[in-house]
This record gives sequence, C-alpha cells and structure tokens, in this order.
Amino acid sequence: MEYSAIALVCVVGLLVYNEISALKKVIQNQEKRINQLAKLTGHENLSSYWVSDELKEQVIQLKQDGKRVEAIKKVREQTQMDLVEAKQYVDNLDEVVSSGR
Repeated sequence: MEYSAIALVCVVGLLVYNEISALKKVIQNQEKRINQLAKLTGHENLSSYWVSDELKEQVIQLKQDGKRVEAIKKVREQTQMDLVEAKQYVDNLDEVVSSGR
C-alpha cells in the first residue's frame, strides 16, 4: 500500500512537471511574438528586452568602472534577457559608446 502511494505521487509529480515545462515553452514563444510585434510597430518600449536610457547609462558606467559582470546582472534583472543575450548587449555597448552614438 505504501509503495503504491509513493509511486502514485511520483507519477503525478512527473505529469505536473511535464505540463509546467510545456506551458513555459508556450509562454516563451508568446513573448518572442510580442517582442517582434512591438519592434515592428515601433513600440520597442513594450518589449521585454527593452532597455531604458537610465539603465543603459548605469550599465555603461558599470562597464567603465570595470564591473562588467555587475552590468550584465543589472541588464538581466531589468529585462527578460538570458545570460547570453545580456552579455551580448553589454558587449555591443562598447561599439555604441566608441562610435559616439
């Protein structure tokens, strides 16, 4: 009796985990679509990847102070970027700052 209850709990747990994973994928796809629509319609500030001018200035200052990791963390906290995207954003700020834009 005890083993069947444990097995039942394990099966239910796996089913719930599987359903949550599927829902996360759906949400990620919807976020990508919304971000694309925001960009196409000229409303980039509605995108989950949008970086405000204030945040951009903070990140640039952190980079200039040699705090690159903190700059990446700051971008990730304020946006929905993953680690790779945030790192690429921070790295690309070098080009923007050096070109004087």
